[in-house]
Amino acid sequence: MRRRPSWNSWVVLVAVALVAACGDRRSASQALPLAEFLFAAGDSTYWVRSDAEGMRVRSAPILLTQVNGRTYEIFLTDDGAEYPDASFVTARLWARDIQRTDSVSLFADTTVLAELARWRRQFPREAEIDPADENTPDDPRTVVTDEIDIVDVHGPWITIEHLLNLDIDGGPAHRHEGRRLVIDVRTGQRVTLDSLFGSPEAQRVIVDAQRSLGQLTDSIRSAGTGGDERAAIAGETLESFVFEATSFGITDVRRAPAVAFMIPGQGSDGEALAIHLPPLGVAEPAWWPQVRNTLPEWAPDSARVRWVQDAYEVAASPTPDGDALALVLIGRRGTAKLEWPIATVATPAYQLIPLDNPPLDSMQRAALARAFDVSTSLDGLVQRAAFRAAPHRNAPRLLWRHATSPSPRRAVRQLTPRRALP
Repeated sequence: MRRRPSWNSWVVLVAVALVAACGDRRSASQALPLAEFLFAAGDSTYWVRSDAEGMRVRSAPILLTQVNGRTYEIFLTDDGAEYPDASFVTARLWARDIQRTDSVSLFADTTVLAELARWRRQFPREAEIDPADENTPDDPRTVVTDEIDIVDVHGPWITIEHLLNLDIDGGPAHRHEGRRLVIDVRTGQRVTLDSLFGSPEAQRVIVDAQRSLGQLTDSIRSAGTGGDERAAIAGETLESFVFEATSFGITDVRRAPAVAFMIPGQGSDGEALAIHLPPLGVAEPAWWPQVRNTLPEWAPDSARVRWVQDAYEVAASPTPDGDALALVLIGRRGTAKLEWPIATVATPAYQLIPLDNPPLDSMQRAALARAFDVSTSLDGLVQRAAFRAAPHRNAPRLLWRHATSPSPRRAVRQLTPRRALP
């Protein structure tokens, strides 16, 4: 199963090396294929357009998904306040149809802001400080934070993990907890297994997950009594893990739909722990074919991954040092396949959204360009690249994870949700 990156860094532009091949224009029979798509890799999305005149590539630190021909941008904002001995940071998840100016709140936990308001009432004379100040104490006694980790996006459904941490000096017992959930990017509504896959399939996968968890915990207990020190330590926390049918995410295994449950628990000192069960396959729902078209096909040796469209293919292969991927466009001429380089991109590569079937109209294209402009302007940098037509060439796991708290003195990004775009 391929691994996905954390999307918390979508506001940070990662430098990319764009491959520009040069050469004379080729004959019409060797022209670049007509293609237009969005390609997500690393922490960026690439907008690629190809035709007989050449290829144009543009990148931006933006997360996009497509639902029934509508393109949605997904982004995070942070809020909070810093004091000499207290830190409050909260995250909020948003989505926006790129052809509209209003945003939809997908997820927000009010706990941090409620604790901030309570703290201000208790200490009305305390003044806020700039968290970027080098003289700021880096070990406040009160730390209240929450984080949102975007795990995966499948068409209309986004899977996230939310981690809440409360360490209040002189207050209630420390609180550290996490959960996984799936949200509709169009409405912000949290969805259930029943609504996604139907009641019979939902009940079956819940039973399978409970059986998997039972087998796992039995194995840990058995290993612990057999002298395995690590298993014995893990066994001390097993009673804290309680199966929740609502703590799940959507994933995919070899382009087929699957469900991955996260079982929250707590360590002996109250820290948040989580057992991530192996993905469980489910019957394909009616909405899956549109999602499957965006997912890659892996070579048996995992040396190359490709996305196959009606008139062209896109493939990615590791560079010699293994730190990046060489992305190519593949056109078909009878039985022959012709390749043109697109870009060298950060790993991993995971999603391709075709924009040419049906093709974009002028309003959609303008909206997409505006979304790329706004995203890149947040970092003061717009990356573009283009090259003319160039010569072609023939061509289940288990995790036991300790969910740690974030650094309390990170800079607070107070970004205004983009409700009005230029």
